[in-house]
Amino acid sequence: MSEDEVTISLSITPTWSILKEVRDKTEGLMKKKGAGNDIIESTVMCAVELVENAIKYGASSSGGNTINFDLITKSDAVVIKVSNGIRDEYDAGNVKTHIERIKVSGDPGSLYTERLQQLMENPKPGESQLGLYRIAYEGEFALDYKYGDGILTVAAERKYR
Repeated sequence: MSEDEVTISLSITPTWSILKEVRDKTEGLMKKKGAGNDIIESTVMCAVELVENAIKYGASSSGGNTINFDLITKSDAVVIKVSNGIRDEYDAGNVKTHIERIKVSGDPGSLYTERLQQLMENPKPGESQLGLYRIAYEGEFALDYKYGDGILTVAAERKYR
């Protein structure tokens, strides 16, 4: 990995077609950085999951109906931040609950499996909320969030090995 910090910043109109651009730009940057396939695949998955969540659960904010996507590569880690307006406090609270569970758990794999089991027993169309657990477990990203003034920012960071 190169020591130089490289960043992609996108202001995205929330449409499903934007996911290909996010995927391609994320993969291209990570390849330029010389990342291994594991990091590249995990970073692409994380970026797409976070943008998908912003499209599904986001709402117009004072800055307009946009999603802000930032991908930062550092000498020792990759960081993805996605910010978007939120419809109501319930949606923000839901994200907070899932991320807090992940942060205090020593085993994101068991949370992922538990969530899959819950979905099999009681499916709710359109609300799997599996993506954050997938990011933590499969992608090995640490998650955090910030919420204020109707804007939710979810940050995911993975250290290089």
